[in-house]
Amino acid sequence: MTGRTADPIAELSTHLQPVAPLAIPTVRLRWWSLVAGPALIATIVVGVRRDWPTALTAWPVVGHTVVLALVAGVGAWAALRLAIPGEAQPKAAVWPVVLVALWLAWVGIELGLSSSSSAAWVVGFGWRCIVRAVVGAAVPGTVLLMMVRRAMPLFTRATAVALAASTAAMGELAAEWMCPNTWAMHLLAWHALPVIVVVVAATVFANALVGEIAPRPTSAAGEP
Repeated sequence: MTGRTADPIAELSTHLQPVAPLAIPTVRLRWWSLVAGPALIATIVVGVRRDWPTALTAWPVVGHTVVLALVAGVGAWAALRLAIPGEAQPKAAVWPVVLVALWLAWVGIELGLSSSSSAAWVVGFGWRCIVRAVVGAAVPGTVLLMMVRRAMPLFTRATAVALAASTAAMGELAAEWMCPNTWAMHLLAWHALPVIVVVVAATVFANALVGEIAPRPTSAAGEP
C-alpha cells in the first residue's frame, strides 16, 4: 500500500506551490486599519453633514462615534483572529456584539429621554442613510472579507458575526457623520435597524459568507 501511494503523493507534491504564511492578526489588523480608516474618512469628507462643527462638540454624536469605532476595531480584530485556526475561540465574537448592544441601548435611552418631544418620534425618509452606510462600509468591509477569506476560519458563524459587526459599524460611522438628523426614532429605524439586519444576516448566511473556503475538519463539527 505504501508503494502504491508513494508515487501519486510525490507527483502531487511536485506541482504544489509554496504557500506564504499569513502575518499575525495584529499586523493584519494594522494593514486593514491603514486602508479602512482613510477610505472611511474620505467618504465622510465628501458628504459630511453641514452642522459638523456643532456635531464635534455634541456628546451623543461623539459618544456614538467612539462606541462604533470600538465595534469596528474589535470586530475586525476578532474576525482576523478567528480566521486563523488556533488563534481564538468563538467567544471572541461576543465582544463586538456586546458593544453593538451597548450602542443600541444608548440610542434607546436617547429616545426615552426625549420622548416628550414630538420631534423625537419622527422617523423621516432614510433611504439616503442606507446608501451612505453602504458606501462607507464598502471598502472596509470588502478588504476585511478578503483578508478573512485568505485564511481558513473554522468557526464560520463567529467569524461572520465579527466581520459583519465591524463592517456595519464602519457604515454607520459614515451615516452618522453624513446624516444631519438627530431624531432618536430616525436613528433607531434607519441607522440602528440596518446594523441589526446585517449582523443577523451574517449569522444566518455565515457558511456562504466565509465558510466555503476549505473543507472543515470533522473535529470542528460542533461549530455550524
